[in-house]
Amino acid sequence: MAFNGTWIEYKNENFDEFLAALGVDAVRRQLARNISLHVTIKQDGEHFTVFEKSKLRSKELTWTSGEEVEGEDPDGTKIKGTFTLEAPNKYVGHFQRMSDGKQIKISREVDGDEMLQLTSINDVEVRRYFKRKAE
Repeated sequence: MAFNGTWIEYKNENFDEFLAALGVDAVRRQLARNISLHVTIKQDGEHFTVFEKSKLRSKELTWTSGEEVEGEDPDGTKIKGTFTLEAPNKYVGHFQRMSDGKQIKISREVDGDEMLQLTSINDVEVRRYFKRKAE
């Protein structure tokens, strides 16, 4: 399975602007700026368990392609939506924030030992780059 493993963020683009678009205050954005995210993904066909960990927080989300799931965005706001496995190495999620109705799109795509995560709200997109941790 393409996604299985632990992924360590090594670079991001437009992260501060994305957090601001979510409504994250300046103090929390400053704290988040230099913290790399570690993501552990366990994939069993179209069923996924994703554990995200950073110095600021940890969260786990379990989902199956095409089934509605509830979770939280980076500022802790509840979201609801669906992930879809679009290719063996790519999934896309469409979510709505419960607090204000804003739409969030997230995709993760694996290319060998690299993974690109794109997340957008309104017209603001963050690009996060990950490398698979050697086991």
